[in-house]
Amino acid sequence: MIAEGWWRGKVTHMTGTNAPRGSGAADGARASRASDGARASRVSRASARELIEAITDPGSWSGWDEPVEITTDDPDYRADLERARERTGLDESVITGEGRIEGRRVALIACEFRFLAGSIGVAAGERLVRAVERATAERLPLLAAPASGGTRMQEGTVAFLQMVKVAAAITDHKAAGLPYLVHLRHPTTGGVLASWGSLGHVTAAEPGALIGFMGPRVHEALYGEEFPPGVQNAENLMNHGLIDAVLPLSRLSGVAARV
Repeated sequence: MIAEGWWRGKVTHMTGTNAPRGSGAADGARASRASDGARASRVSRASARELIEAITDPGSWSGWDEPVEITTDDPDYRADLERARERTGLDESVITGEGRIEGRRVALIACEFRFLAGSIGVAAGERLVRAVERATAERLPLLAAPASGGTRMQEGTVAFLQMVKVAAAITDHKAAGLPYLVHLRHPTTGGVLASWGSLGHVTAAEPGALIGFMGPRVHEALYGEEFPPGVQNAENLMNHGLIDAVLPLSRLSGVAARV
């Protein structure tokens, strides 16, 4: 059993509080947007590999991923995938495997945002499902570190179905009495947040991370106005009880090891 509330008093809010804003004042709104922009520029942009290296014991990482071939017939999408592979050195937007955190075996799934904005299509979704199922079979705690714009638009509805499959696998993992921890990275939006990004027994986020179902650019495109500033950041979500902690990468391994 996972003791609820174990993090209280142990995980601290690592960033400063937002200054009060005037109600509806144009100057206040501009100042807030500037503050949001400055915060975004300070947000960690650690790659998936850098995250793994930072939180696992040296030499303990063992990847689970089988190579993925490009199968699409769409030449534009194929070109996008090839560029993403060249840019990141990865074959898909997620890395899965296991390592040790302070000596304890832990399964890890992490997004690489530089690979098509960390989007999840069929190949990435199937990789995630296999990893979650393996973690369950081997009775391992599971740590998820998403950083994603959501499902992959080039693959349409079938990409959305992957979120259902991943969520179902995680539900089974939790039903088996195994811990599922989530560390939301910048940014985490769309179907990823709505599914496996929101199922953690404990959910933390990195300081300043943009977190929300609909990103600010999509909101502005749909409604013709900017999203209210300061709403979709980790600190505000923690202050409203939507996540449990704001936690920098440097402290993630210490917290995960206590579960």
